[in-house]
Amino acid sequence: MNHPAPQSNSEELSNWAALSAMGALDDAEQQPVAKYSAEELAPEIAGFEDAVSAIPYSVPAIPMSPNLKDRLFQRIDATTLKASELYQLMSTPIDELIELSTQVEWQDLKGPGKFKHAVYQANTLHRELAFFVKSDQEGLFPKHHHAAGEEILVLAGDLVVDEQVYQRGDRIISAADTIHQPSTRNGCLLFCMASMDNQFVS
Repeated sequence: MNHPAPQSNSEELSNWAALSAMGALDDAEQQPVAKYSAEELAPEIAGFEDAVSAIPYSVPAIPMSPNLKDRLFQRIDATTLKASELYQLMSTPIDELIELSTQVEWQDLKGPGKFKHAVYQANTLHRELAFFVKSDQEGLFPKHHHAAGEEILVLAGDLVVDEQVYQRGDRIISAADTIHQPSTRNGCLLFCMASMDNQFVS
């Protein structure tokens, strides 16, 4: 809203002080007020700002709904706990995961090595994937960027990450917003939990 420029009379200046304290003036309107601030308006604006800041405390308190806590936890259960259900697959016994890997549909994984991957479960709400990766020979995985944290469980063979060799039963956790390119020396079978939004890096 456009307001007429302030005049030097005390009533007009008082009105502008109130508008300034409430944040009702845009940048252009604030400029003419500024020239009065150091002399006439500054004390009055400060008084109005104190009054404005006290307004919320004068509003009667609204009683909290007695079932608010229950409704809050129900909403949390409906969202975050769904993600943890997928991650609970990481606690599946290794031999059981190996057996599950024989029942999934494998596809070639693009990249420098001869790897295959197979999606086991997906959580589209949280953009998460549980999947298997395997290779029957030595090779270098495609370099990729982690959109979120990634967790890998070595089911068989070996996996080399940052020159450290991991074998059956080992877990590798990578932080979000990191890039890595693991390799295998003798082939491997892996169970992985990662984001759908991971991207290959050239």
